[in-house]
Amino acid sequence: MSKGSITVHHAQGVLRLSCETGTPLAPLLRDAGLLALPCGRGQCGKCLIYADTPPTPEERTLLGPARLDRGLRLACHTLTRDGLEVTVPHEGELRVLTSFAGTTYDREPLVRRQPLAVPPGTLEDQRDDVRRLLAAAGADRHCLTLEQLVGLPALLRSGQPLDGLLQDGCLIGVRPQDHSLALIVDIGTTTVAALLLDVDEGRILSSLGEQNAQAPYGADVISRIQQEMAWEAGGGRGDNPLQAAICRQINAMLARLLAEAGREDVDFLSLTGNTTMLHLLCGLPGEHISRAPFIPVTLEAMRLPARRLGIDSQAECFLLPGISAYIGADIVASLLAADAHHPQPPFLLIDLGTNAETVLCAGGELLACSAAAGPCFEGATLSCGMAGQDGAIDSVTAHATEGLAVTTIGHVPARGLCGSGVLDALALLLDAGLVDETGHLEADDSPLGRRVRGNALHLAEGVFLTQRDIREVQLAKAAVRAGVEILLREANLSRQDIQCLYLAGGFGSAMRPRSAVRIGLVPREWEERVRVLGNAASFGALRYVTEKDAPRAARALIRRTRYIELSAHSGFADAYVEHMIFPLS
Repeated sequence: MSKGSITVHHAQGVLRLSCETGTPLAPLLRDAGLLALPCGRGQCGKCLIYADTPPTPEERTLLGPARLDRGLRLACHTLTRDGLEVTVPHEGELRVLTSFAGTTYDREPLVRRQPLAVPPGTLEDQRDDVRRLLAAAGADRHCLTLEQLVGLPALLRSGQPLDGLLQDGCLIGVRPQDHSLALIVDIGTTTVAALLLDVDEGRILSSLGEQNAQAPYGADVISRIQQEMAWEAGGGRGDNPLQAAICRQINAMLARLLAEAGREDVDFLSLTGNTTMLHLLCGLPGEHISRAPFIPVTLEAMRLPARRLGIDSQAECFLLPGISAYIGADIVASLLAADAHHPQPPFLLIDLGTNAETVLCAGGELLACSAAAGPCFEGATLSCGMAGQDGAIDSVTAHATEGLAVTTIGHVPARGLCGSGVLDALALLLDAGLVDETGHLEADDSPLGRRVRGNALHLAEGVFLTQRDIREVQLAKAAVRAGVEILLREANLSRQDIQCLYLAGGFGSAMRPRSAVRIGLVPREWEERVRVLGNAASFGALRYVTEKDAPRAARALIRRTRYIELSAHSGFADAYVEHMIFPLS
């Protein structure tokens, strides 16, 4: 193999990359942070680039003649050569849900500020700076880092008013007097949401949402773990790329939020995410999460200095606890957001994503399961599926003469189809009788039926929903519903007993309950009982560090939760097959 270089045109400019000629292009673009590899196996047809290369048989199958003629190719099936020029299409900003449905609660931050009056040292009082500081704070111990101790003498003698940061009687920091700030971060597999909180006023100052910077390493947790294992198998040289990617991202988000607020640091951070995301953040091996019996390194809550995680802050980080390998800290946070730690009638909470995590709460007891729905609800495995970006069709409705009408995110021409649009389109096809109960798609002479061509519903120019896509959704909804039914059976409850269905996450917040009911994703009895929580994980992570006794409440929820492994449940297969069928009406 010989050395060479390629030129990559992308949204931020032009980049020249060195390469070994004749090697796959995809890893090179991924490591440069220029391209996500949704499936990581060369099967999804989503790693699109423009390149003047002969199409491979796989590209002919996955892309079709129209896209090939436009110069589109797949990075997974393109080999490098010296002088190759490629263009990475600009995908636009990812719309990340940062809002949430909040409730009032008794506030008592985990970290509180206390004004300090530290007397100066004298010949008569030669106590060291730390002892005088502890006495002024009324604390009996400290957890100041060496870096904080280095800066302590100058800070105490600066003459400016100071606050001590205390947690459970321990002094963890010293800051110039100001409002207390906290950073709340929800690390999702697809997206990362960050909120800057004014703790004193209980007010969100600003928020940011971005695509998870680990996306180039795969669309799902298994792909990410496999990439981590490959790095370890290669000797683990240099920084763990997945850990480095998420730390850089959190640092950039923190810096931007602080700059907007005119502050230098936060007082503490609250971090949540699924079990794999928190393992990758902490550099913990995720290998055993990915295969039976699915054992994480730890599910305990953690408190550690941000610097230990590579985050540029002198503050302490609080990581929420989890329940199992696939019911993580983000679901614990969502349960706090849903007030599961307070008495209420029986309810279900579902976070619809690649793994549809479902929790049933009744009589103070909780049952939880995780259904492998796959990434179709997030668009990753659908022919024209895409994340929630400008140009994604997010709603589909009936139209008398055109058959259907669509709206797009950003009100720009359609480029693809996101999860809420998929459900609307499928519900419309079922209503029109163009898809039968088995999921078979067939055209007819109606305005909508004439839009079914080549075994696909054409929604807009170049955007369609295929028979294969319908099967993907069918499999996903069957897995979710089977999980729900298993929980109901285990709790000895009927559907009528459930008084509320909480939907968490971006997809759950965007979908129309009527469409979810029509395709059988949600039982008909619950259509009027749906309550959208929005970014419940972020709100729960906020409550974890600002609500009185919330960490204790979270531990109690976990103790009362029984996790059901669906793959080992005797009734799951039958429930899955039963819910493969679409409702007749």
